[in-house]
Amino acid sequence: MSFNNSLFSRITSPQLTTVDVNPYQLGMEAASQTINHIENPNLLATKIIVPHKLIPRESCCPPPEV
Repeated sequence: MSFNNSLFSRITSPQLTTVDVNPYQLGMEAASQTINHIENPNLLATKIIVPHKLIPRESCCPPPEV
């Protein structure tokens, strides 16, 4: 199993099941929260769930029927 749907998860054999965490949006949210906390030091921590998805591949799937 891999994380972040990297190129290596697709080129290995068998291909690795992965969790795609939407790194662009994750970075945008992290930057936004960092700026908010710099501008408002007394701001309480905020939880944000970034959309993500499981991409099943050969490492966790049964072999194809022949």
